[in-house]
Amino acid sequence: MKVQQRAGFRWKGYLKLELSALAFLAPFLIPLLLFYIWPLLRGVWISFHSWSILGMQKYVGLGNYKKLLTGGDFFHYLWNSFYFVLLIVPIIITLGLLLALLVQRKIPLQTTFRSIYFLPYVLSVSVISFIWLRMFDSKNGLLNVILDTLGLPTVNWLTSPGAAWWSIVIASVWWTVGFVMVLFLAGLQEISPDLYEAADIDGASAFHKFRYITLPGLMPVMKIQIFFQIIAGLKLFGQVQIMTNGGPGDATNTIIRYIYVTGFKKDMFGLAAAQSTMFCLFMLLVAAVQYFFLNRKTD
Repeated sequence: MKVQQRAGFRWKGYLKLELSALAFLAPFLIPLLLFYIWPLLRGVWISFHSWSILGMQKYVGLGNYKKLLTGGDFFHYLWNSFYFVLLIVPIIITLGLLLALLVQRKIPLQTTFRSIYFLPYVLSVSVISFIWLRMFDSKNGLLNVILDTLGLPTVNWLTSPGAAWWSIVIASVWWTVGFVMVLFLAGLQEISPDLYEAADIDGASAFHKFRYITLPGLMPVMKIQIFFQIIAGLKLFGQVQIMTNGGPGDATNTIIRYIYVTGFKKDMFGLAAAQSTMFCLFMLLVAAVQYFFLNRKTD
């Protein structure tokens, strides 16, 4: 009898502990279920139906996925998103690192420079896109006015396929490089000054100190930065929607904008849900690769 009573007390104590943990987790779990898990499951369910703005029309099974995989548009626009990633990631990582190295030095107005570089990041994507939309205007944009003043040929920044991509890259780098700089700056603060003092005693040059102390010390932050920028680049939408509207033609149309057009322009929400599901699986694959590399580094 005493053993049963003791077991009962243990069970009640365990249940009380679990309920207390759930109570503390509830402010996080409830929004997670309502705004992430439920919409995800709902989207997967819609992807198996023919769905319009009026609601469900009929069950089509894997029909939307078959249409998605047999057509070339999905993979074409997925490549467009990859192309943007290939353009922006090396630039933003390199420039963010250089800015972090610059503002780490003891220079006049050091805090002011840090704030100036980071300031664009606090603005919304729509504000940034409209600013650069005016800057890249073919007739009255600031960049073409400067080129014309210098006697150089003007550029059709937003109507030429190659220039349009670089316009989006420039706007995106200007917007987010401050955030990259701050993360690199935090990584630099974690490197022990004793290592640099020892290198100075040994007569190491600035290049060797960067090569053998700074760069290895920043590698954990570097990997996180690269994968973060890859994921952010694959989700490109706002700059394209406002600055080029996917043009010229479909040159700058990305996978996210393709899903948006399929659902809200063509009124094919079932197919758009299938596209979103496939893209979600692809992003999970990217996240798995990220976890593999980071975990291998930790081991």
